[in-house]
Amino acid sequence: MNIKDLLAQATELLDLTPDGWDRSIYFDISKLFEEGGEAAECVNKSRFTDEDLGEELADIMVVVAVIALKRGIDLDKAMVNKQVKRVRKLRKRFHGGE
Repeated sequence: MNIKDLLAQATELLDLTPDGWDRSIYFDISKLFEEGGEAAECVNKSRFTDEDLGEELADIMVVVAVIALKRGIDLDKAMVNKQVKRVRKLRKRFHGGE
């Protein structure tokens, strides 16, 4: 799956939810934290499977896609730009800027 596919899934969910496109950014961000908490809870259980964790991570990805769609954020571009910054920061921190 790529980001385009993820955005298509998020669009489908927004279209299927009566107020999906109209909910506030605050609701969406709180939903993101809720899903993150569920992933943490999954890992903290004495018995969890990678399938369980995968489902929770998938929920997080969809909520991120929903937020990006509703805010008009180009996730492909944002991911590339952020990775460039991450690599630059790590090279500076751990490799003397090389």
